[in-house]
Amino acid sequence: MVAIFFSAFWTYTLITALTPGPNNILALSTATSHGLRESTRVLAGMSLGFLIIMLLCAGIAFSLVSLDPRFTRVLSWVGAVYILWLALKIATSQPPGSTTEAQPVGFWASFGLQFLNVKIILYGITALSTFVLPYTAEISGIVGMSVVLAAIGCLGNLCWALAGHLFQKVFQRFGRSLNIILALMLVYCAVRIFY
Repeated sequence: MVAIFFSAFWTYTLITALTPGPNNILALSTATSHGLRESTRVLAGMSLGFLIIMLLCAGIAFSLVSLDPRFTRVLSWVGAVYILWLALKIATSQPPGSTTEAQPVGFWASFGLQFLNVKIILYGITALSTFVLPYTAEISGIVGMSVVLAAIGCLGNLCWALAGHLFQKVFQRFGRSLNIILALMLVYCAVRIFY
């Protein structure tokens, strides 16, 4: 029983952390455009925001049953608007290596964007309510698992940033196409929120 639980938990969390989402695409785009060193502020802001969101999700998961479904719908719309904004920014940005590149998103911007990222909010609430709360009501266990969830999510962001760094030359060569593909992936993420 424990093996099934852990395999389901790791499958869900790793797939969710490694599939395209706003954070992963922003990490890839930033590392491709500005290099891994310049993207550390973005990754640090995402990581801190991710941790705080997971801790907030732990509190929300306790009262998940009593949440007003309309609140979830409003949050989904806000998240979709954020994702579409991010898609527009990526689609209209200069290809990597151009002389007029803008500065990467900063620490506080990437931190703040986590509070609109519906994917990680749903990731946290789903993981906690499915894999943690049925087995423990201990606050230390719930907080500990929130930290584990944040670490897994940050690992996914780092993987995408490393891919952007490792394939930077290829991405620079096909920059405009990459930006359009990434933007379309974000539009897909926004649409998937409702379907």
